[in-house]
Parts: sequence; structure tokens; C-alpha cells
Amino acid sequence: MNNKKLGVMGLSLLSINSILGLKNIPFASTIGPSAIVFWIIAACLYFIPISLMVSELSTTYPDQGGLASWVKRAFGERASFLCGWFFWVANFTYYPSLLIGITVNVAYAIRQPQILDHTWMTTSISIGIFLFVTALTLRGTKMSEKLASIGAPLGVLVPALLIFGFGFASMFTGHHSATEFTAKSIAPNNLSLDTIMFLSSLMFAFSGMEMLGTIANDVRNPQKTFPKAILTASILIGAVYILATVAFQFVVNITPDQTATALYVFADTVTKQFHLPFNLGQILGICFVLSVGGSLSFLIINPSVMIRESGKNILPASLTKLNKANMPTNLILWQAGGVTAILILSSFIPTISAALNMLVLMATLAFFIPYIFLISAYLKLRITDRKSVRPFKIKHNVVAYIIAGVGLLSVIGTIVLTLIPSSTTTWTEYAPLIIGPVVFSGLGLLFYHFGKKKEHTTLKKAS
Repeated sequence: MNNKKLGVMGLSLLSINSILGLKNIPFASTIGPSAIVFWIIAACLYFIPISLMVSELSTTYPDQGGLASWVKRAFGERASFLCGWFFWVANFTYYPSLLIGITVNVAYAIRQPQILDHTWMTTSISIGIFLFVTALTLRGTKMSEKLASIGAPLGVLVPALLIFGFGFASMFTGHHSATEFTAKSIAPNNLSLDTIMFLSSLMFAFSGMEMLGTIANDVRNPQKTFPKAILTASILIGAVYILATVAFQFVVNITPDQTATALYVFADTVTKQFHLPFNLGQILGICFVLSVGGSLSFLIINPSVMIRESGKNILPASLTKLNKANMPTNLILWQAGGVTAILILSSFIPTISAALNMLVLMATLAFFIPYIFLISAYLKLRITDRKSVRPFKIKHNVVAYIIAGVGLLSVIGTIVLTLIPSSTTTWTEYAPLIIGPVVFSGLGLLFYHFGKKKEHTTLKKAS
């Protein structure tokens, strides 16, 4: 009997749910109509190559499914630990950007947007939210399951329908476009360091396919299902991103200094255009607060569980121990401390949008480092492990190497470009991009060194 239930549609929906984020629409809109072309380039250079490689790895090694375990098979324990370590610390910069977004949503949900003019107040609220959700997380996942089941449809479906609905209604009811859409404006004519870095942020918006490693065993006929699901997800995610960006830009013209509040600039414009009897911004704010609040607990758990698994024999026992609810308490608390520190440091950035832009760049840089491990592991296993059965396989070696090469160049290029400051970047915005990876790399290597030294000493005593 075949117990594998996931077909093309199921796998496509899971991929879309893991990747699609409406918060990326306002950011994409800051570049103007050429965002349409950049979305397509990001999908071709990053999303499709990564998806194909993850599909092959996850179906070839289903019992080991997961980023750190593939790296361990290819390069050993140290590389696996460092990969898991970077994935864990990457969230130190991702969570602050997410929390600032939540705070913006809270401010509009309670109709007090003036809160956002005070960076320290914004920081305090963000820290308070994170510590509260962290405390709930330490008690287990039942509460977050309930919140997610309510928040996910409200936070994605309702805002998507509202943005699409009012955006296209504005188009077809004779309202003037806030953005000029022409062949010249859509084509990325003025390529600069800033626009190329913008492309890297859109590539980051397609991240998340590595999660397929946990469900590979549940996929029916992977050789046919994976490529069809990847194509379907690519088209649907790309279409949503492009159409939502067009609808958004038709209503409002957004500049980079409005990134944090762009969604509510859109909502206020729509409210006035259609003389709505309700405040659209408040509705969107409530939806996003419920959505992110429900999913935040799971986002807190996953990296800590991953680093615990890859570092059980390396990290101090006090860090990896579990509480009664089976949660890695100290790892989660250390994570909370790191996030709090970064939020406090980000409060020195003059505006909330500038702080958000800096954190997005930091998260992009940190998250792409594990992808170098991933692609390198794929290449090595493809070359050295010819015996394993590959239920899904990129059929020709040359094609596989080209796809991996495109993905690797895209990821490395993104990291390098993120480290090159633009003409408008201040020292307070740029320093964390350089100092952060260096400090966290050093800490990871120190943990590994002392962990292995302790393990060697223990084995020597036992013998």
C-alpha cells in the first residue's frame, strides 16, 4: 500500500505556504516598475536552482532530511555544525526585522501610528512582544498551534484579497496610476550597486525550499512530482509577487524611506479613493498581528532545534538540555538575548525604515551563508555518491552542474554585494554587516573547538 500522499498540488501548496510573504511587496515596490523584471530574474537565478537541488537531496536522503545533515554527509561534523550554527544565528537578524514589522502592525491596528516616530518606544514594544512569545514557546507548541491556525489564513488570505482587490479595482475604475508603467520604466535601465543589492533582497524573498527535506518521504512519485510542483510554485509565487507589486504601485509610489509603513500608505490611499466606511489600515494591522503572532513561536523553535541536533556532541550540555515541555530552554533564551541586543543596537538608526532596511540586508547575508554549504554539499554528493538511489534526479550531470553553478554564483554574488556599502549607507548601518558575521563565525569555531576537545578528553578517560 502506498502511504505517500503528497502529489503535485499538495507539494506546490506547501512550498507556497513556506515561501510567499506579502511583506515583500512594499519593499519590492521601492524600486519602481522594474521590480517586475527583478522578480523574474530572482526566480530564475535562485529559486528554481535551489528548489531542484533540495528536491534531489531530500528524496535521495529522506531519512536524514535536513540542511545540516546533508552537509554532514558531504563534509563531516564540523561543516554540519557551522551550517546549523549560521542558520541559528541568522535568525538573530531576521527576528528583529520581523518584530519591527509586527510593531508597525500593532501601531496601525490600535490607530496610533505616531508611536513609530519614537525609535526607543518601537524597540521596547518589539522586545516586549518577542520576550512574551518566547515565554509561551518555552511552555510547548499547543498555544502557538492554535494561534497559527487562526492567524495564518487571516494574515495571508485576507490581506492578499484586499491588496489585489482594491489595487485592481483602482485600475479598472478610472483612478490615475501613481506609477508610470511603460516599456522603458519596466526595463532595469539604470543598473547600479543599489539595484543589484535590491535583487539580492528579492532572492531572499524566495527562500524556504530547504524545508522540503522534512517531508520528502510523503511525496508520491518524486521524479515527476517535484519538477511539476517546482514549476507550479514558481509560476504561482512569481505571479502573486508580480501582480501584487503592480497593484500596489498603481495605487501608491513608494520610496525606500517608507519601507516600514508602505502597506499603510497604500491602505490610507485606498480608504480615501473609495470613501470606505472603515479604516483599511487598521484591518490590515490586525490581520498581520494575528498572523505573525501565531507563527512567531514556531519560528523561534525551529532554529534552536536544528542547532541542538547538529551540536549535541559539541555545545555544552547546559545549552542543549530540554525542559519538561521538550523545548531547548537555554538555546531559546540565548537566542532571545541576541535578538534583544540587536534590537537595542538598531534603535540607534535614525528612522524605523532605515533600521528595517539594515536588518533585511543583515538577514539576507546571514541566511545565504548556509546556502553555500547546501550547494557545495549537493555538488560533492552528486560526484562522489553514485550508488544512492535518487527518486528525483536532475537527469544529466552537465545540466546539474550548471544549475548548481548558477545557484552558487547567485548566492556568493549576493553575499559579496551585500558587503559593499552604497553611497547613502552610514557607518552605523554598515558596521553590523561586517562585524556580525566575523563575531558569530569566531564563536561557532570556538564552540566547535572546545566541544571536540572535551569529547576527546571524555573518550580518553573512558578508555
